[in-house]
Amino acid sequence: MRNAINTLLSLLRRDERAVVNIYQAFMSYARILSRTNMINFGFWTQETTSIRQAQEALCTLTGNMAELDTAKNVLDIGSGLSGPAEQWNLEYSFPNSLICIDVNYQALKMSRAIYSKYGYDNEVLGEPSVNTEVTNKQYITKQNGVMLPRVNATATCLPIGDSSTDRIIALESAQHFKSFLEFIRESHRVLKNNGLIVLAIPVITSPQANGMSRIKILNSLRNIRVLGILSLTWASEHYELERIKSVISQEQFVIKDILSIGKSVYIPLTDFYTQDRKEFRRIVLGKESSFLKKITLDIVERIVYRSALKMKQLSLSGNIDYVLIKATKH
Repeated sequence: MRNAINTLLSLLRRDERAVVNIYQAFMSYARILSRTNMINFGFWTQETTSIRQAQEALCTLTGNMAELDTAKNVLDIGSGLSGPAEQWNLEYSFPNSLICIDVNYQALKMSRAIYSKYGYDNEVLGEPSVNTEVTNKQYITKQNGVMLPRVNATATCLPIGDSSTDRIIALESAQHFKSFLEFIRESHRVLKNNGLIVLAIPVITSPQANGMSRIKILNSLRNIRVLGILSLTWASEHYELERIKSVISQEQFVIKDILSIGKSVYIPLTDFYTQDRKEFRRIVLGKESSFLKKITLDIVERIVYRSALKMKQLSLSGNIDYVLIKATKH
């Protein structure tokens, strides 16, 4: 019960530690629902029949946009369980490295354990410190002869040298970074000249507030009114598209492409969840023997369901979108 309360409080705080707590709470259930090691909404087409296919399709779309076929050094920031990186590692040949970076030490540790079951050679570098969120610790997976480092670090303070990488990818993770401005500045520091940054990110499409604090407050209140339950359960910052574009452009990046795919994300994902909801509830609630935990999970699932319905409604009305943004270091 205490863990459930902490998770709900984390939804309100949304700092880095809170985001880690949220993902720790829902990571195993997300894997049950998706049957993958990816935590993303997926890219859905008419041929898509499972969330696994949708998630892999989003990874492929992101990889294509990042031009990974010509990349030598790649950072996957907010890598989670490393599912997307593992897919890219199979699809592309990186001459130097593909490095997974995440603030969640336990996710990196779980990722190593998962892939060790598949027979990959794994090596652990270092021991976790007390402050694991900001300490540089590495988990390495050797897959098909290629080393895949996993580094525990925050997105706004990367343990990477200046002008040392050609690609940065944040697949459905940049909405958690605080601040987004510091993340973009840090990305500019570590990217080589003409290097690419690609974001796959949920956004709000309401007009950007101007610099007046009074208007910003009103704009925030408007977003809360529009988002409804998602203003609490959308476990991320509620970044507006125009604000994101402005920050990227101001930090000496040139935006090369913006791909809007919201209608192929939120609506089919909600339909998929609605269709499989009974089976998902059966699996999740059936795993718990504690009566209190079952009650708590039941409440949480009902909130998630209502949030999904709201997400579909907001997508249909055009209030939220999901975009892929590609920019180059100027």
